[in-house]
Order: sequence, then C-alpha cells, then structure tokens
Amino acid sequence: MARSVRYLDHGVLAVGVGLGLPEIYRLELQLGLLDHVTIGATAHWLPGQVRPGWSPKAAVAFYRGRLLEVGAFYQQVLYPPTRDDGDPMTIEFQRRAHYLMASVSLSQAWLTGGFDIGWARGREALTLLTPEDLDAGAAFTVRDRFAGGLHLRFGTRRVGVTMQAWFPYTAAELVLDIRFGAFEMRRRGGWREL
Repeated sequence: MARSVRYLDHGVLAVGVGLGLPEIYRLELQLGLLDHVTIGATAHWLPGQVRPGWSPKAAVAFYRGRLLEVGAFYQQVLYPPTRDDGDPMTIEFQRRAHYLMASVSLSQAWLTGGFDIGWARGREALTLLTPEDLDAGAAFTVRDRFAGGLHLRFGTRRVGVTMQAWFPYTAAELVLDIRFGAFEMRRRGGWREL
C-alpha cells in the first residue's frame, strides 16, 4: 500500500498536529479500519478561544494501490467569528465550512501528492441587510460552492509531514502525523522499517 495522506491501514491509530490558517493549531486523532475506512475527530483552537471547537473526520478509499489511491473524504474547517466593527448594520457570527471531496493521490517512495475536488458548504456574510434581517438576527447565508485543493505528504509509514490547501473557503496548513499500530494486521517491522 502507498504511504497515504487521507487513508490509514487497518488497525493504525494516527495522532496529528496541524498549524496554519484559519486556526492557530489543531489536534487530530484517526483510526483506520479494513484498509479503506478512516474515522476520526479534530480539535480546533481559533484565535481568542479558550476551549477548542470539535469536528468529525471521515474518509473512504475506493482504490488503494502501491502508486495510486482514489477515494473521498469529509472534513470541517472552523474559522474565527466575524469581527464586530461597531456598525449596527453588521452582525457577528461564527463561521464553519464543510468539505466533501474526492481525492486522487500518486505515491513514489517517501513522497505522496495529489488533488482534491468536490463540494463545500459554508456561511457567508449577507452584503445587503434589510431591517427584517436585523430584527431576525440574520447576518449570513449558507452557500454551496465548488471546492478544490492540493495535498503533499513527505514521510514514512509511521511519521510524515503533510502540506494541504483548500478553496473557496480558504484553508492552508502543515500537519505532522505519527502513526501507531494499535491492532494492525500487517507485519509491524518495528520503527526501523519505517
């Protein structure tokens, strides 16, 4: 199997730390099941927050080979709330984007890279607020948009660094992940066989 960015081998537990935008940093925990399903959760720390925001993660691989992987994943990106500028015509609201994307990756030795393409849903500020919007407290609308992104991972089966970026709700980050064989069925090989 390739040294995957999105999909974990069966029984592999991955812990990751991401630094980037829009969050200050995030921690993630993922578990691989049946070589094709990965589930997990992410804690996001945003600027000015005392406690993290939580979101789920999931990925399904349709094909996993030595050089090529094709699948889909779901992930959320949390953003800081809009700023209160003192104008009564603007209302502060919390932003969050949902990404459901297909992913294609190519692997060669320690390097895996590819692209993501799919759908994003997020809150966007209303440009023209009416008095009815102000009375109802409506400051945003939810929009569905075409989404895309790129990813690149450099590393071994056990340790890796991933760079990824998505649009239209801009997010970019650098993630360090460490993968452990919790109930892995493959020969572990120890840390020497990275």
